[in-house]
Amino acid sequence: MSTDFSLEFNGKYIHIVHSPDYEITPESNDKMWKTLSEACRKYKCLKVFAEGPTQKRRLSSLDAFQSGSQASEFIPGLKLAICIYEYTPDETTEFFKNVAYNRGATIEFFNDKQKALAWLGIEETE
Repeated sequence: MSTDFSLEFNGKYIHIVHSPDYEITPESNDKMWKTLSEACRKYKCLKVFAEGPTQKRRLSSLDAFQSGSQASEFIPGLKLAICIYEYTPDETTEFFKNVAYNRGATIEFFNDKQKALAWLGIEETE
């Protein structure tokens, strides 16, 4: 499993692409939130679109709480659309979203790129 992802700013939003074997762990979350925080400051952008195939996840409830807290602590005002193809949100997903939301970050999960970008307020012209 991998903690690799690419990140780029396209002028409208920050785009994160997770590797096909990406695994969500406390360590991968730490790496991602720190890298994303630096990019948000550098580009003065709080809109983020993250995508990738179905991912493995090794997180306890405490890990999900910490990740949601990190999102809002590292990136106040973050609006993050996560598009994981072939993924159905579960209780841990909802808990993570609620923790982030209660601390000032808005995060939503999608399995359709166009719906995710529309939620971010982005019109794709591809």
